[in-house]
Amino acid sequence: MAERHISRNMRKLLRHHASLAWEAEMKIALGTLADKFDQWRAGTVTSDELHQAVHEYHDGIGRDIWKRYSTNKPEIPLAHAVAAGFVNREALPQEIFSHIESTVEMFEELAQEE
Repeated sequence: MAERHISRNMRKLLRHHASLAWEAEMKIALGTLADKFDQWRAGTVTSDELHQAVHEYHDGIGRDIWKRYSTNKPEIPLAHAVAAGFVNREALPQEIFSHIESTVEMFEELAQEE
């Protein structure tokens, strides 16, 4: 993505929508972990299995999401979230989607190559 001047209002909107994207990704990731806690409470998963699931979450998806969103360029994780389906592109203001559209396309192309 080429560097260009971004207005203060655009930066604010990007940060806001990236925050919503982070919440959407975390909700799914933590929901999976919450299921393990429910299984543990029901006695179908041992404490050791639950501990392992927490460890895998922390060193895996939890860390991946944290690294993705720990940036001063919120348009990058936001574009990733749109391409990955965590955020519906139609839910974004047109000015935001227009700003990240080429990055969304790049992430979509990368996903198709995998």
